[in-house]
Amino acid sequence: MPKPGAIAVALSGGRDSVALLHATRAAVAASAMPVPVVALHVHHGLQPEADAWDDFCAGLCREWGVDYHCTRATVAPRPGEGVEAAARRARYAALASLCRDTAAELLLFAHHLDDQVETVLLRLFRGSGVHGLAGMPPMRRLGPDGPTLLLRPWLEIGRAEIDAYCEAHGLRWIDDPSNDDTRFARNALRRQLPALDDAFPALRANVAQAAAHLSEAARLLDAQAGSRLATLVRPGRDADTHAELDVAGLRALAPAEADAVLRLWLRDLGAQPPSTARLAAMRGQLIEGDGGEPAIRHGELVLRRFRGHILACRPPVNGEPVTVALDWQGQARIAVPAWHGELRFFRDDASGVPESVLRQPLQLAPRRGGERIVLRPGGPARALKQAYQEAGVPAWRRAALPLLWAGGQLVMAAGLGMHRRWPQAPDAPRWRVEWCDERRACTPPEHGGEGR
Repeated sequence: MPKPGAIAVALSGGRDSVALLHATRAAVAASAMPVPVVALHVHHGLQPEADAWDDFCAGLCREWGVDYHCTRATVAPRPGEGVEAAARRARYAALASLCRDTAAELLLFAHHLDDQVETVLLRLFRGSGVHGLAGMPPMRRLGPDGPTLLLRPWLEIGRAEIDAYCEAHGLRWIDDPSNDDTRFARNALRRQLPALDDAFPALRANVAQAAAHLSEAARLLDAQAGSRLATLVRPGRDADTHAELDVAGLRALAPAEADAVLRLWLRDLGAQPPSTARLAAMRGQLIEGDGGEPAIRHGELVLRRFRGHILACRPPVNGEPVTVALDWQGQARIAVPAWHGELRFFRDDASGVPESVLRQPLQLAPRRGGERIVLRPGGPARALKQAYQEAGVPAWRRAALPLLWAGGQLVMAAGLGMHRRWPQAPDAPRWRVEWCDERRACTPPEHGGEGR
């Protein structure tokens, strides 16, 4: 019988996560299946006490005989993102990494009923839609295609029940002083909840019930949007593009349907849900707009419209294009870190570049305008811009594609291939030159050009 995967508990050191680790350890010990239990702690470094919390969690796990794993996470808010959201994003990324390291199949969070009520109310106050008001799901994958299942087994259990469990078992924990800081929205809301409970005794149960209804509505919306999405999506055309959506198909939908499809597509790609304003901007520029090649940055993606499709692209590599001097001495490869790739040389006496050309001083440089290239023997010289357009290389990609020059002669244009007009030299060795971007597949394409 194969060994079962580990059960991981996200352990902050607070009351709720300590109680969950204790209960999980006890439940596994009482079961017939010897499933390993591990505790995962994320050190954010945001509080002066962070090192002490790590020490506390490590000591607790030693006492209980639980494997303990800690990792540090860097909290770097993105534009328009608060510290809380940035910390949450960093925490989930760190936990996903720890789950891979520990082969954890399940990751348990100690979120409870009171947390769920606070979450739903906060999202209501912020104007969230159906998916946001559904609250925290009791179960989901950690990441779009992650192997670990995230579970919240205590979403129907109130804080008072956890307090009673801790008292019954004599558990100890640490208190985060930031939980009393009402500058944070959740803490400010928590301060008001006792008065709301007095006015509305069934508040928690009713909010939880409303969240369950909205969760069902969200599933139905996703099912409808998923059917639409399946007919409009296709894989990305190259290694820089995750996936593409058909613009004409989106325009044929009602705006609300198009929004639902776009929202689901972004979620499937692992992106954060767009705000109402951001979604309206995406629809206006990428779906309803005409002309140009608009681009919108969203998290770790850049959404672009190109040739009738919305492309979900990786962001461009930072840094201005530079000119790099090279000296070829017959080696098979020359790495060029400044351009994030390498030149590759293959002997090709039939249609390659004469060796005498490559022995001249070489330069790998950006386009400057006005260049011309011959892409097939005996063919015409064409403007480089026209050649890129005909090859379907979008404008934003061209800035990252270098040109190779030898003594003032164009040898190769990355994304297109080699220049093919050279003087006859029957007995001289010739070489095929290719550019390989480190972020892209480098399979040599047909006719010696570069894969796109």
